[in-house]
Amino acid sequence: MSNKIIKLIQDLNTGIRRISLGNAMILFMSILFAILLRLSLVDYKTLDFFTSLKPSYNAISSIGFSAFSTNFSTYNPPYLYLLYVIARLFTNMPAVIAVKLPALVADFICGYLVYRIVQTKYTATLLPLVAGMAVLFAPTVLLNSAFWGQADSLFTAGLLACIYFLMEKEHSLAFFYFGIAMAFKLQAIFMVPLLFAFFLKNAISWKYFLIIPVVLILALIPSWLAGRPILDLLKIYLYQYPQFQLPTINAASIYSWLPATEQVFNLLYIPGLLAGAIAGFFIVTIAYKCPNELSKSIIVELALLATLVIPFFLPAMHEQCFYPADIISIAFAFYYPEFFYIPILVGGVSFFSYQSFLFNEELVSLPILTLIVLIVIAILVYHTLLQLYSSNININDNLLSTQIQNDK
Repeated sequence: MSNKIIKLIQDLNTGIRRISLGNAMILFMSILFAILLRLSLVDYKTLDFFTSLKPSYNAISSIGFSAFSTNFSTYNPPYLYLLYVIARLFTNMPAVIAVKLPALVADFICGYLVYRIVQTKYTATLLPLVAGMAVLFAPTVLLNSAFWGQADSLFTAGLLACIYFLMEKEHSLAFFYFGIAMAFKLQAIFMVPLLFAFFLKNAISWKYFLIIPVVLILALIPSWLAGRPILDLLKIYLYQYPQFQLPTINAASIYSWLPATEQVFNLLYIPGLLAGAIAGFFIVTIAYKCPNELSKSIIVELALLATLVIPFFLPAMHEQCFYPADIISIAFAFYYPEFFYIPILVGGVSFFSYQSFLFNEELVSLPILTLIVLIVIAILVYHTLLQLYSSNININDNLLSTQIQNDK
């Protein structure tokens, strides 16, 4: 596994050396501007900072590692470990910057991974770099980490790595990074249908699924060593049962068309979970029944479909639950340029849904945003079915593989 990671870094070095001086300057200035843009937003403090993030960071700063022996936070430990490292290395760093720093770094990791994903299609152009830069400057990416202080880019980076290594048929690494994504946030589970599709098509062994619980348990060991009971650690995600018992919490899901009451939540919570599971089963089924091998382009498309459809049908979703789709849709648009508008629509819906919480303003009503998501899902389902069951599905990927082999 370490040799494969080294190869990934070596490929990055090779790609950098191929960039002309002028393009290298543009790349450097773009990254610098992305950093400065984040620094201009990082001082903003949301309600989440005061109610959750700051207390967690203060506990780690004042108590030290022994804080992990208690349930001082509802976050799964990996994110808190990062805060602990920051608290030890940068003792004078303001809390508002410290709690955002992991996500800020992960933004650039997400940009790099989208660059690598798109690079599997375009090997001799600057389009992969454009895709990576598009991630860094996407409005919801900026708002989510630098402004809001959410950590969604951390688990999304794991999902993107999973997608990339599935495309490269490095299945052990794909499941390893999926396990990392799950260790940061439960919403990573939206990608499970894609993994099951690979298994049912006999593209991978069931043994790869064992990597996931191993990674999850390893992520808990430091907290367990600090003194927190292992059963308590294993139930952390159960503690994250919806704090706000509403059908939707500013998410453009199907429940935005229903009254936002606790009674509706209680009535539809279990059926909603089943609806989300059925949506995932649908994705597994259409991929499994496809007579062709899952190509690189289809992997990207199925990943986008899963991260859109499943949260669309699940109840009690927050607005940032579509964050992985915001980023994956950028890679999708580079694979299918005729759908350039998909990331604009998906990212736009997320951007406007953020407004209610961040600025207490509803610029576009949530039911309208939900309708846009439904239209995007319909377009993607239709296109995915065409791609999966077309006899020419693998032509482009075969040509790409031939080109790469010839280059070697």
